[in-house]
Amino acid sequence: MKLTSKIYLLFIGCFVPVINYGQQLYKPAHFESPRSMPIQSVPVSKTINVVDYGACPDDNKNDWLAICRALAECERSGGGVRILFPKGIYQIKVGERKSKLTHAFSLSNVSDFIIEGDGAILILENPDVALMTLKNCQAGVIKGLTIDYKTLPFTQGAVVDVDINGKTFTFRSDGKGGRPTDDNFAKSKTKWGVLFDRENNRLLKDKAPNLVPIREVSNLGDKNLFRIVTTQNVIEQIAVDDPFAMIARYNGCSTYSVNQCRQITFLNNIHYAGPAGSFGLRESTGISIVNCKIQQKEDRLISQNADCVHVTPSYEGPWIEGCLFEGQMDDAINIKTELVYILKAISDNQFLVSAKLRVNDELSLFNPREGRLIGTCRVLEAVPMDDATKIKIDARFENLQIGRDKTKDMFFNDSKSNDNFVIKNNVFRNSRRYGMLIQAKNGIIEGNILENLSTGAITLQNSASWPEGFVPRNIVIENNKIRNAGFDRSYWAEGKDIAPILIRTTTVNKKQAEWKGIRNIRIKDNEIISNSDHTIFLSGAQDIVIEKNRNDAQSDAPYYQENCDNVIIK
Repeated sequence: MKLTSKIYLLFIGCFVPVINYGQQLYKPAHFESPRSMPIQSVPVSKTINVVDYGACPDDNKNDWLAICRALAECERSGGGVRILFPKGIYQIKVGERKSKLTHAFSLSNVSDFIIEGDGAILILENPDVALMTLKNCQAGVIKGLTIDYKTLPFTQGAVVDVDINGKTFTFRSDGKGGRPTDDNFAKSKTKWGVLFDRENNRLLKDKAPNLVPIREVSNLGDKNLFRIVTTQNVIEQIAVDDPFAMIARYNGCSTYSVNQCRQITFLNNIHYAGPAGSFGLRESTGISIVNCKIQQKEDRLISQNADCVHVTPSYEGPWIEGCLFEGQMDDAINIKTELVYILKAISDNQFLVSAKLRVNDELSLFNPREGRLIGTCRVLEAVPMDDATKIKIDARFENLQIGRDKTKDMFFNDSKSNDNFVIKNNVFRNSRRYGMLIQAKNGIIEGNILENLSTGAITLQNSASWPEGFVPRNIVIENNKIRNAGFDRSYWAEGKDIAPILIRTTTVNKKQAEWKGIRNIRIKDNEIISNSDHTIFLSGAQDIVIEKNRNDAQSDAPYYQENCDNVIIK
């Protein structure tokens, strides 16, 4: 069987840099349009040295207000500014405010700026506060900063006793992190524990749950000894001497929260810990993360408390290259497409919807119960309303099930699907869940190393049971090396639906979808060592090319497919 000429042309050709108005663009043959490349420098006319505003590295005193003053001066300048952190250790403790701060610093409405750390290390003292929010900024480079915490936003140690009947276990903290009865743990709405391998505590425990629910924590008199109540199905998997960590996660508190920004590059930064993820990208385009490290210190079980790179829907996806992602407690990378709930059907082509749509946005209408595409359309009119948008579309749909519920018919905004994302030459290792969860389109995943990831390496799916993205398409997965990706209990619980590379269209009940929604995927020249029978799992997909991969699986049939069309294996 051969590919049609249309599909074949999608994948041939080389990467072509394009110059347009001085901006270098990048367009592999399968991208539908060019994308911006990372900027690594911008012209500036003024330097703001944080020392001149009162910061004093290495004096063990609080530098928070001084750095706030330096950033405020940058905002007053409006741009063309370099903020310099000279070499040394800066202590940052957020003081009292009328409302709680999620981040120590903020920068808004600034263009053409550089924030540069010349060997600077920023130590945050508040374990529930992240570093910085950026809003409505453009053309900026943040580089050379190392981030760590004085009081870690997690606790770690080992299990010293287990009471299966009481659904409790006794945990002894090693004193390197916070205490699980501390205020930041008590106030966290998202906290859980993780078990690690006794022989190699860089790995999660084999065939064990990747999440230990925390129902109650009490101190046992000794300041480092605690009784933890969990659930019956988990307590049976916990054993004495298991290394154990517990996180106090604060969603929204990414080290950098990037909101409505354009052309921002994070370059040569190191993150050792954080109350959530590292980079939270919202409504932002042209964001690049280059040569950064989310790194696990030698004496720590984990690094970040959440996803390293969490990308909510945008009109252009991120560029992620040359980075290290290790020890984090959720997917290293999660990239999404915009979900649009239908709040009201005004007519068969006019609806009140949950998202802020634009004229000419292209939408797909999806039935998550059967996993079926109802149809596609384009937005002709978009009228903003309170927390909603009234739209008129160029197609007509009747008898829809509507509402803000994952079982109802819903639109996905194909125009806001993080198009043209790039993930290349990164290392993913020793962490919880997936290396990357892709719910977006038009991308390249190339030259990465993925190893010791508890639930899998590369997952392309629409995640209908947790609706936050749509079916991926037009993606090249090439020259990656994958080993020991998929070994925790949630991986093995999937039954036959497991492999280091997992590609599937799903329903709200996690069943096989009627629709072959995922399409135009090329998987080439990868080295895949699998713990299970297959290296690649395909379900609900079409126009797939699998070519020249080196497979080591637990069966003689490394590729599994169901409900697929036009799968070419070379």
